[in-house]
Amino acid sequence: MNPMIKRFVDQGMMTEEQGEFIEEAIKRKDSIVVSGHRSAGIRPLMASVMGIAKSNFESVQVKDFDSLEKEAEFYLIPGLDGVDFEGIVSEAIAKEDAAFISVKEPEHPISIMKILRQNFKKGTGIGKKIQTIECVKVDDEPKVVKITEMVLNEKGRVDRQDQ
Repeated sequence: MNPMIKRFVDQGMMTEEQGEFIEEAIKRKDSIVVSGHRSAGIRPLMASVMGIAKSNFESVQVKDFDSLEKEAEFYLIPGLDGVDFEGIVSEAIAKEDAAFISVKEPEHPISIMKILRQNFKKGTGIGKKIQTIECVKVDDEPKVVKITEMVLNEKGRVDRQDQ
């Protein structure tokens, strides 16, 4: 297991199975959204997931829409202020043969379901896998409580499956 993921397993934030699933999702080039409140440890987890992707794939740190013009296998989208954050995530989903890693938090709320439906109308994002890692505080400890895979099917519906 990657040491960056193993650290979260050792801290009890996630199970070994969850850690292995996340690592495999990165290897498959699935898109990943880390969701929750900052107090639930989402920022360090997102940074580690981005670090793993960056060390194994051609990556671009996204700061604005122009960043999405660069070729990459992974687009790394931290919480961005002062830009159309949801629009940037939508454009990243629309990129063929590329994945993205981002965050969904109270300061940067996005609706993946809404974005996928909008992209379907444009004919983009169909078949792209997005893993949403949901983090919360349980007894004052950050935990990964659920990982949900979302895939936009060819009929415009979002198929969801909890891992």
